Amino acid sequence: MSFDGVFIRHLLEEIKINLIHQRINRVHNLDKNSFILSLSNRYQLLIDLHADSSHLRYTNIEFIPANQTFPLFTLMKKNLEGGRILGLEQVENDRIIILKIASFNNLGFPKEIKLVLELFGRNSNLILLDEEGMIIECLKKTYLLNDKGGRIILPKVKYVLPEDRDRINPYTTDKVLEYNRYQGVSNLLYPEIRFQNNLEIINQKTEPVIIKANEKYYFYCFNLEYLNGEIINYPTLSELLEHYYVNIKHQDIINSEQKQLEMRFRKEKIKSEEKLKKQKEEFQKAKKNLNLEKLGNLLSANLHLVPKGASAIEVEDFYNDGQKVLINLNPLLSPVQNLEQIYRKYKKAKRTLNHLEEQIKNSYSEILYWETMFDQLQNAETKDIREILDEIKSDTGKTKTRKQLKPQITTYRTTSEAIIMVGKNNIQNNYLTHKLANKNDYFFHVKNSPGSHTILRCDDLSPELINLAGMIAAYYSKNKNSSNVPVDYTLVRNVKKVPKTKGSFVTYTNYKTVYVTPDAGYIKNNTN
Repeated sequence: MSFDGVFIRHLLEEIKINLIHQRINRVHNLDKNSFILSLSNRYQLLIDLHADSSHLRYTNIEFIPANQTFPLFTLMKKNLEGGRILGLEQVENDRIIILKIASFNNLGFPKEIKLVLELFGRNSNLILLDEEGMIIECLKKTYLLNDKGGRIILPKVKYVLPEDRDRINPYTTDKVLEYNRYQGVSNLLYPEIRFQNNLEIINQKTEPVIIKANEKYYFYCFNLEYLNGEIINYPTLSELLEHYYVNIKHQDIINSEQKQLEMRFRKEKIKSEEKLKKQKEEFQKAKKNLNLEKLGNLLSANLHLVPKGASAIEVEDFYNDGQKVLINLNPLLSPVQNLEQIYRKYKKAKRTLNHLEEQIKNSYSEILYWETMFDQLQNAETKDIREILDEIKSDTGKTKTRKQLKPQITTYRTTSEAIIMVGKNNIQNNYLTHKLANKNDYFFHVKNSPGSHTILRCDDLSPELINLAGMIAAYYSKNKNSSNVPVDYTLVRNVKKVPKTKGSFVTYTNYKTVYVTPDAGYIKNNTN
């Protein structure tokens, strides 16, 4: 792997400058394997312990802290927040980093806490130690020793470094070994040492690079000549790591909230679909019972012919040319009681149908709402996700939402100075269409499909502007990869919010339809 002991040595020299003596204001977690330390100098240190991306770096990416909590995270907040970072060191040339933090105990007396990062890929761990080196808490626990030896990693156990397995620290020798037995030298770096036949290259100046060779990307703290690839240079190792994991590996550090929201929206949609299925079954059953009115009328006309204790009676159906019809009865009831029971069932069925019609309509609206929420999440940036979270919390009433600010609307300006504004979630849609837009602006929306509210503000509505605004509306919908997408447009004054519904559903009149094929390149070339 690229993130080896030599890379770590270069990285620590870089990040120490803005890390030592800084106060830890907040500890956040994105999920159970990634944490962010927010420092007093506004730097954010990301600690990633995922199997395929274990590393640390400064990050400038916006994130949403996860709601989940667990013992290690709770104790990190308790012991690290408010503390100052005293030191940062690497254990020899291994992938182990120790942060020393000056903190305070419950009585206000100073204490020293250590945060140990073992960046071993799938065996990565994060361990919190007290002043005596005892484990306070850890991410992964090891209960038993194996036949080859090992360590017990548990709270209240003395922390022990992993065995070095006879590896040689490359900073304590100048000998080029025939086989890679160096501590902290990856199989990516070792061929470069052999290629140049020089171990001193590990001491060269830091030059962060991403190397593209054989259609694969590699990163390192200096160029690896043996790869003979294309080189992209970066100002710092943190910026290199940020670009590699975000843009090349497409690692999503927004956090687990987005995935949890996706799962919730799917579950809520499935729940609504199951509810709709049951409602339809009850509706058909109730609809069938409407026929009881006819049977009740027939029984009433022939009530004098019903003997006591009869289980059925056959009568002439005056609704159907006098054909014979069999009416089942309860022999334990009198004829009058049977008649009353039939009419009760009929009236109940009638009431049920009226109720179920409204319920079925609401269930369809619920399904569409969760589909819309899911689609909005796919195009959401961090600020958009925050607004989606606010909407969900507001609907459930679980917690008070933070003070509502004006939503930040995505805005395009055309070459003709027209303005096109896009709402990317329900909060933005409602604000844009019903508060920000003027009555003489134009409203665009994908026809009969979830999508963003798009507002065009211009002095002169031209076919080019209609096509561009329609294309933007289609681009921010579930049809962004389709062709000939129908998009309705009308004046904002013709748009009305659907009352008593969640989300941002509207109705509109006096509209026209344009057919567009979303093209990101065309949108970019015709707006700024």
